[in-house]
Amino acid sequence: MQIWQAMDETAFSRAKKEYKQFIKLCHKAFINIYFLFIMKVFTDFIKIDSRGMNEYIDITPEVNKILENSGIKKGIICLHEMHTTGAIVIQESDSDMHEDTIDIMNDLIPLKRSYRHNYEGNENATAHIKNQLMGSNVSIPIINGKLALGTWQRIFFIEFFMARQRKIAVSIIGE
Repeated sequence: MQIWQAMDETAFSRAKKEYKQFIKLCHKAFINIYFLFIMKVFTDFIKIDSRGMNEYIDITPEVNKILENSGIKKGIICLHEMHTTGAIVIQESDSDMHEDTIDIMNDLIPLKRSYRHNYEGNENATAHIKNQLMGSNVSIPIINGKLALGTWQRIFFIEFFMARQRKIAVSIIGE
């Protein structure tokens, strides 16, 4: 007689449930061991002194240096600008493209209109809205120790408000 034939339905159901929980625990343990011994997490920051509104600042060299210092050869890098009046984008290093983007953003979100969030002026209100449209973070694959960027792609911080010191968090996960 097989063991499962000797069990009543309730006991079999309970054993099956416990077995599934055991498998889940084993899976979690494997993942934790994998991340503990194989995957690395590396964190750093980029500090920027912006000069004024609508400035594009190429941070690609700083990101490459942090990646090199991490020693990670494959994985993913996440960049997050820690402010709500700037943005992080991947774009060409083409000032015409930058100016076109700023012109379109200014058409969509004009300075000369009434904003409820205006206690720091319309420049601040529009900067917050532009941040929401453009985004605060990007993630980029790492392949063979290099950022998986296209030929013309660069990583930019865009200042939408005023000259300020800015901070960008950089997290790298990989092996």
